[in-house]
Amino acid sequence: MYKIVSKIISLRLKKVMHKVIDVRQFAFLEGKGLMDSVLVANEVLHEAKRRNSSCVFFKVDYEKVYD
Repeated sequence: MYKIVSKIISLRLKKVMHKVIDVRQFAFLEGKGLMDSVLVANEVLHEAKRRNSSCVFFKVDYEKVYD
């Protein structure tokens, strides 16, 4: 019974996820992975260095995300 209910809820949520989650969200979404955000961060850092401009970065620890 639990699997059926969770499947129904997940199918309904898929229809509105694009309205709820920001387009910049990378982790834990279908078709996007954690490494995508790493690549984007690397490109932003490279561009900031190239332009000699200041920027702020912060590191998120994904290791404990499911705790």
